[in-house]
Amino acid sequence: MSALAIPPLVASHCLDHALGPVVAAEALSGGIICATRRLTTASGASLVVKQDRGCANDFFQLEARGLDAIALGDGWRVPRVLACDHECLVLEDLGPGDARADDFSERLGRAWARLHGRLGTRFGWDADNHYGRFRMDNRWRDDGCAFYAETRFLPWLGRPRCAALFGRDDRRDLERLCARFAELMPRQRPALLHGDLWYGNLLSDRAGGPAVVDPSPHFGWPEEDLHNARMFGGFDERFWDAYRESHPLDPGWRERCEILYLPHLMGMIEHGCDVAESLAWARAILRRYA
Repeated sequence: MSALAIPPLVASHCLDHALGPVVAAEALSGGIICATRRLTTASGASLVVKQDRGCANDFFQLEARGLDAIALGDGWRVPRVLACDHECLVLEDLGPGDARADDFSERLGRAWARLHGRLGTRFGWDADNHYGRFRMDNRWRDDGCAFYAETRFLPWLGRPRCAALFGRDDRRDLERLCARFAELMPRQRPALLHGDLWYGNLLSDRAGGPAVVDPSPHFGWPEEDLHNARMFGGFDERFWDAYRESHPLDPGWRERCEILYLPHLMGMIEHGCDVAESLAWARAILRRYA
């Protein structure tokens, strides 16, 4: 069994539901913050647990709320939250996620378009959720350009690693880019976003249908939500065709997605991930669009 201790919440959940004690633990792939494991109990039940004692006290509660927010009646699966506290999140086990139905990509594209069809009146969210270990400012704003400049781009310059690595010219270019948002970005109404849907947060359930995890929901530009699918790949043309059938995109969207890579790259730098590569990539984008 994994050396990581079984959280008290898991033990009490298993006791309350007569699942028996945990007898096996399997490490699952995940992000850079949490340890994720599939736990098997003496009764043969399985559940998935995310755990990290270094997270903010409300980290897992906010993730649980996010899962509920992005749930759709059909289209994609979202794991049910079985239990949650400040130390861990206990989730329904959707299965190994290693087999996909023939229409997986089409169903995923239509489901994501449906999520983006849930429109709001302002940009932001009713809670400040997280990007990795950093809390994001989700205070409501009427203007999308201001929301992105003030909450997703410029704040990274105040973080220690970015402050040390981004020089005067880099800062000037980022400020100029933010000032050009109204010119560069088409008008997009605030839509409900997953917030962090890349191939690592995309699974399949036991029937081979699409399932999604690890949301950071807010109301924002749909093109922002798609940038991860472009940045890291793993989404085939059948996905894009199905998405655009339900949610057409303005010409030039593929190129504009590159602009939206910047907050992600700065976040990776601040977390100490692929720093040199991320910095070079960010600077190339700044020079192109500032």
